[in-house]
Amino acid sequence: MVGGYLTELEGGFYLTAFICFSVFILNAGLVWLFPWCEAKLSSAEKGQPARRNSAPWGRRGGHRQETATPRRSAVRTRPARPPCLEFASTLRDMKSLIFSEMWDIFAVRLLMAVAVMLYYSNFVLALEERFGVRPRVAGYLISYGSALGALAGLALGPLLRLYRHDGHALLLHSSALTCLLLLLHASARSVPVAVLCSSLLAVSTAVGRTCITDLQLAAGGAQASGTVIGVGQSVTAVGRIIAPLLSGLAQEVSPCGPPSLGAALALVAIFLMSLNRARYGGAGGGSDKLKRE
Repeated sequence: MVGGYLTELEGGFYLTAFICFSVFILNAGLVWLFPWCEAKLSSAEKGQPARRNSAPWGRRGGHRQETATPRRSAVRTRPARPPCLEFASTLRDMKSLIFSEMWDIFAVRLLMAVAVMLYYSNFVLALEERFGVRPRVAGYLISYGSALGALAGLALGPLLRLYRHDGHALLLHSSALTCLLLLLHASARSVPVAVLCSSLLAVSTAVGRTCITDLQLAAGGAQASGTVIGVGQSVTAVGRIIAPLLSGLAQEVSPCGPPSLGAALALVAIFLMSLNRARYGGAGGGSDKLKRE
């Protein structure tokens, strides 16, 4: 909303860029000054929370720390490997995870990420070309959609209870709704229809993001949760790389090209989910497994 307002001012782009730079510097300063606490590896291995009296970085008593940890570290210390070997081992683990039985989940995540980003990448330009909407109004619309997405996150609990904690079914239905809304937005001829599609898309995409993460964790297990989340974020990052290129090419064909292409990719994702429904189906299968873990 602020960006849309500033863009219409003289030199607004430079002012917006400077504000973004200032926010990043402020964020870095807060991270530097905030009293972060060090996590205890030994406590994590035992499944216990870190001690409450753990001191912030750089503020720990030197003598007390030296006398408290030698025996424990002598027992648990592992021979360190070179960083290059650690990096190669991590890449092998990620490759085996991507090409495991979870490949369809990552494929669905990539397709849906590209589909949604195709819609958002040239959103302001498409509104201006199709409906003559000014950047300020487009900024209001983006902020409105973000607020609806936040509210949709709060409604996810009742939705899962309504689906009896069947995350796969909820993901399938939210993806189908996303595909339908992208098609409707591509064929919209008036601003109210575009606003309605944007409102419902904010809800369906927020629900879909949470469901796909829940499904990843349920399929991968709690022991590999960090690796699974990391690979999922990497897949989404690949989607962010691909989407602007595809969006630019589709925009050259038609202003309605990006959402139409996004709807096609979402349809492929729905087809993949339907093929593998037997593996992840069942009332509460995925979520219950995650809760047991």
